[in-house]
Amino acid sequence: MKEANKIGLWLIELNLTEEYGIIRFSHDTKEVIITALTLVQEINGKRVILSPIKTSGTINTLKKKMAIK
Repeated sequence: MKEANKIGLWLIELNLTEEYGIIRFSHDTKEVIITALTLVQEINGKRVILSPIKTSGTINTLKKKMAIK
């Protein structure tokens, strides 16, 4: 549990219409976060599949790659 505070997970953007979200986290925890996201099966009683599409060193670079304003 001592490591939980090092993840630094932040939801930067969530677009339910386009069905994507952007999260920010420490580069040291990338594999842990991706693994955790793939294990999520349900949110508020609704079945979901969370699958990472892209990763980037910066939020701006990610937005440019995905053409998000």
